[in-house]
Amino acid sequence: MRRLRVWLAATLFGVGSLAGAREAVAVSLDREGTMKLGVRTYVNARVGTENTHNGVPNRVGSRILPSTSGTFPFSAAGHLRQNRFFIEAEFDHRIDRLIQEGVGPLSLLQGLPFRLRNAGYHLTYRGEFDGIYDWGPREYSTADFFEPLLRFPIAALNQTAPDIAAARRHLRKVASHRERLFQAYLEASTGRVFFRLGRQVLSWGEADVFQLLDHINPLDSSFGGFLIPLDERRVPLDMLRLQYRIGTLGPLSDTFLESFLAVDNKVGFIPAIPPGSPWTLPSFGAPRTEVRTFSFAPSRSLRDARGGVRMVFNLEDATFSVAYLSTYFDTPAAQLFTVRGLPIEAFNDGKPCPIDPRFPFRGNDPTRNNCGSPVHVHLTAPRVQVFGSTVTFALPQIYSVFRSEVAYFKDEPAFTQRQFDPFLFGRDGTTGGRRLRDSINLLFGWDVNFWLRLLNPNNTFFATTQFFVKHIRNAAGSRVFNPDGTPNPDREVLPVIDTLLPQLGVPLEPVMVSQPATSLLQTLLLTTSYRGGQVNPSFALFYDWGGAFVYQPGVTLIRDPFRLTIDYSILDAHRLKGGSGISLLRDRDNVQFRIDYVI
Repeated sequence: MRRLRVWLAATLFGVGSLAGAREAVAVSLDREGTMKLGVRTYVNARVGTENTHNGVPNRVGSRILPSTSGTFPFSAAGHLRQNRFFIEAEFDHRIDRLIQEGVGPLSLLQGLPFRLRNAGYHLTYRGEFDGIYDWGPREYSTADFFEPLLRFPIAALNQTAPDIAAARRHLRKVASHRERLFQAYLEASTGRVFFRLGRQVLSWGEADVFQLLDHINPLDSSFGGFLIPLDERRVPLDMLRLQYRIGTLGPLSDTFLESFLAVDNKVGFIPAIPPGSPWTLPSFGAPRTEVRTFSFAPSRSLRDARGGVRMVFNLEDATFSVAYLSTYFDTPAAQLFTVRGLPIEAFNDGKPCPIDPRFPFRGNDPTRNNCGSPVHVHLTAPRVQVFGSTVTFALPQIYSVFRSEVAYFKDEPAFTQRQFDPFLFGRDGTTGGRRLRDSINLLFGWDVNFWLRLLNPNNTFFATTQFFVKHIRNAAGSRVFNPDGTPNPDREVLPVIDTLLPQLGVPLEPVMVSQPATSLLQTLLLTTSYRGGQVNPSFALFYDWGGAFVYQPGVTLIRDPFRLTIDYSILDAHRLKGGSGISLLRDRDNVQFRIDYVI
């Protein structure tokens, strides 16, 4: 169950993406301007301003319940939480002139029955590095905080201690450095058709921060954490994108059809956020041996391909779109397997894990190796269908733009207490099953420029706010406890343990974090500029109506080609709650110092 923490990748609030990084201004490499190079690089230092949670017991009525909601490894206030180095270089080459002049094999394109326009290719290199695992505080740069785990094997289950060396190697492999050819595609137009073929990113919809129709490219939070902007967390896919421009169609204008087909096996939960990262969810940060997780991605085939189509058009002064997606979400479907009956007996059969562990778990069945773990978790990516539409229109009289979006998610992964509680399903079977359900998602957004001359007599303020509604259809119950004090097994939950409840006959029974049937979320961003755009203060706010806040005041100083940004991220919640999931990271307050270089 270790990797279930990655469900948050799809919904966590990336405050930096609200403010939006300025795009690099590409420079021409030739006289004609057909070859352009853009480079953006930055380094940051993110310092924690509070101690991470160490699992202080929760009080429920007159009882104090042991908590597993602590963060591993523990990090004190004032310690470095991130030292990120980032570089992105984009090369764009338009080859129309080379085709016309018949240079090399490009002369073959002159024999096509159609004429290519705006033909070219695009390459993007991206490199990332986090120095926290080399010269950061000892909880991240050494194995000191892992060592106590070696002293507590679960003897009653014949469990061996975690392989700390392997966990540290995995941490460094996943979260220390990454270099890749990020995007590489060909594109051209002919007549009314535009196509782009290759590794690329495609974003639909009108929402910022949260994804509704934007469920095309997976989001990766394994490297850098949830405060990294969405544009840096999107994973490119091998994709064919087509656009057909219709033009005027009756009362509709500027009409076009767009579709894509992505044959790729990347999903947001592979790789997961590794144990030992500063951004792991509570109760999932430490390596474990009693639970072994197996992750399964879709196959790289047409059968498992992503695809979608949308129609975009203008009607009067509004822009509309209608879309359909067949895709995979970043939240995995999870199914637990364990032995039938309680109490659980010894499980270490001393045999290696099977190459393909997709089988019903049978305890010590000699034909089905259990790898020495009493519980197996299978993470899979079910196909999710998304139906939705958007509408955007401007009101120039009040300098505003209104945006709205609606999306219906069919068969998205969901969870109940019974699915993740072996003490419940273990009495009757070997698995808690897998659950999918539908939800309705709405967005209302408003962007406005306005004067506030008392604070800034020379420039306007820009404000953008978004209101999100998510309603789960046929949601499971919400009552946490039954009248006899036992956890309610049939309630909507997140796969995160809030408390461990002592029960008769079993040592500790997990109580999961509840997920409300209806979630309400509000975002706000305020910005302005001083001294000819050289000083840019901002304030971002995120409010989960379940009782969680994010505040982020910041300021960016610009002296081209350099930018200095200082911001303070405050995440506040009294208890662990569902909804957006912000409360799960309530102990990660930090201040960031960042220097960008852009050409």
